[in-house]
Amino acid sequence: MLLLTFPVLATASLVLAQAPSEAQADLARAREFAGALRYEEAVVEYQRYLGHPDRPSAERAQALLELGFIHLLLEDPVNAEQRTTEALELDAWVRPPSDAPQKQKDLVERVRAMLAARPKLEVLPREDAGRPQVVRASLKDPQEKASEVLLRHAPVPGGPYRATPMVCQDGTCEGELPAPRRTASFTAWYFVEALDTQGNTVARAANPLAPLQLSVIEQKPWYDSPWVYAGGAALVVGAATVFFIASDPRK
Repeated sequence: MLLLTFPVLATASLVLAQAPSEAQADLARAREFAGALRYEEAVVEYQRYLGHPDRPSAERAQALLELGFIHLLLEDPVNAEQRTTEALELDAWVRPPSDAPQKQKDLVERVRAMLAARPKLEVLPREDAGRPQVVRASLKDPQEKASEVLLRHAPVPGGPYRATPMVCQDGTCEGELPAPRRTASFTAWYFVEALDTQGNTVARAANPLAPLQLSVIEQKPWYDSPWVYAGGAALVVGAATVFFIASDPRK
């Protein structure tokens, strides 16, 4: 086996307090195993560290980057890219040290390029008070991977979520939340989803477990109604269970 000095120990070493936390101890142990080329044991300790959800995002991102490189050394490119992706999504500025092996630098730049090429969806502010149920979203798709954009909506936060195709033009997509018949007031939970030609999800704005919420009062958006606005900001509601009405995502 080619002997490698683990590149992150010098630049990303922990400054441990006199009584280090359990998470800090796990991370220190992971780096110790990595520095001793005991990579399988290091993977276990990194995963143990990542099980602590309260660590700072920059620290977690650096640990994910290190773990991704270990997977690369273990000839596991799928997990190497996955962990590196998670690191960059958590902290776009994370990077290997300047003296890191070129193999690790190449991995990070490859994943960074993949992320830059991903489609991105973002729900836009409403601009037409006369059409409160209209949802607008921006779509950035440099490689044109998205073949359609759907507005998924439900009358309750847990679904089932129905799908309404959105019309996209010049990077802006528009769809309408259907209002129940014979009523001027309703509440809907929704998210926006882009699909490729095979029906795979390539981008989302919100998601089924944390949908956006819109209440329409007398055909006005809730934030235009003074007595509703006084209740506070819009809610982002999480749901424990989500159902879709059909196996075909476009139905």
